[in-house]
Amino acid sequence: MTLIFSCNKETIENQTTNSEEKSELKTPQESVSEKVEPTADLSEYGKLAPIEIKDANQKDVFKKYGIEFSGNCYACDLAIFKLNKKNFDIVELCDEKNFHRYDDFSYEKTDNSIKIITPESTFIFTKVENEPIYQLKIEGQKPEFKNMRISEFYTQESLIEKFEEHDCGDFEG
Repeated sequence: MTLIFSCNKETIENQTTNSEEKSELKTPQESVSEKVEPTADLSEYGKLAPIEIKDANQKDVFKKYGIEFSGNCYACDLAIFKLNKKNFDIVELCDEKNFHRYDDFSYEKTDNSIKIITPESTFIFTKVENEPIYQLKIEGQKPEFKNMRISEFYTQESLIEKFEEHDCGDFEG
């Protein structure tokens, strides 16, 4: 009887030891799946300027879109977006001293969009053309700032000159 009991005891101890070893093996695997800091290239979203649809029937995006005349030339009340890995800024078009900065944000980038998540809102810039033309959708609380109206479409500031309507012309407002 003692012999049988001692064998069972040894088997139980071995099972306990094996299960402890198994749990030790899981620990390194869990640390491998920790969240990693995003390393996506944000340069294409570095400075986005507001545009609007000028002629929806055009196939050429540089004729289809252009600057929003009222917001750029008359009221000068549009917002531009600046993004880098440290800051996400919403800046008044005509006064860069008037801006709202988000230090606490995260982002998720896919092939054709970027989602910028702040504590109050989520800004989703989705590429809608072959050229970098982005449609902006805001989920959550829509921010409201003095002299900063948010447009529906944005493009890289460096491309503005390529649009058929890219400045205020002879407007003297």
